[in-house]
Amino acid sequence: MYLPFLADISNVDLATLEIRMARSENLPTLPQAASYVLRLADDSGASSRDIEKAIEMDTALMGKILKIANSSYYGAAKVRSLGKAINLLGLTNVRAAVVSSAMQQMVSGRTLCPSFNQMEYWRHCLAVAIASRIIGRLKMPDNAEELYCAGLMHEIGLLAMAKFVPEKLHVAISLARSKGENLLDVQKKVLGYTHVDLGVVLAKNWSLNPVVTDAIQHWGNPSLSRDCEATTAVVAVSKSIAYAIGFNHSGLYNDKQIDLELASQIGIPEAQFGIIGDVIAQEIAKAQDTFQISA
Repeated sequence: MYLPFLADISNVDLATLEIRMARSENLPTLPQAASYVLRLADDSGASSRDIEKAIEMDTALMGKILKIANSSYYGAAKVRSLGKAINLLGLTNVRAAVVSSAMQQMVSGRTLCPSFNQMEYWRHCLAVAIASRIIGRLKMPDNAEELYCAGLMHEIGLLAMAKFVPEKLHVAISLARSKGENLLDVQKKVLGYTHVDLGVVLAKNWSLNPVVTDAIQHWGNPSLSRDCEATTAVVAVSKSIAYAIGFNHSGLYNDKQIDLELASQIGIPEAQFGIIGDVIAQEIAKAQDTFQISA
């Protein structure tokens, strides 16, 4: 198979890319309001009013928050003010909604990588986020919404590669599919770095918290996480469940299977996989309606 970019595919190393990305050349940026809200959410000194002011910077984001607050899920009667919506949803739910809205904005643009399906990517990440939240509520409720954010952003580096070096991602995906190899292995061989490496760069540039950053860096091997192994393990198991029920990135990882031992370690028996899968499908349908994502 002729791959036109293969001759010079490795001519940009990770260090050079990191410098260019720091200068924001074609870099997918976290919308300003979303970035600020996430920083405030991790600041114990920030008030609800501070977060309200930050969300008011982005009218689209404000509309999303109000729409969620007025949804049947929360059962409220006509929440018209942003402040009341924040109080109703709670900080952790607001943070999750902000991340969801920001991610939806970033995948809504046109991609120059023909082998990368942005909507399949979005649905996969959303499935991982939903599963992570479900498991979080069962096993570590204080981290449930943070796990949702981690699941949603765990493969942000793939989106960065699609936006920043689309031709290189296209070559890597084409090779992985033609040879039946793991995408990360192919990226490492032909580029010298992977989209996980780019995700770590983004996490640093965006000052993401340790739970999200570790999920981005170590979802493939949670035992490498120094401080957040338990939460990263939840994201890893959630990712494999998403694959098992069909939210599989158009098969980008053809060897992805549920790690039963890891699932057992976090206390999720195999019998619960189907239940989690059913909830994922229902929640994705709701999210597609809330965030106006085409099926």
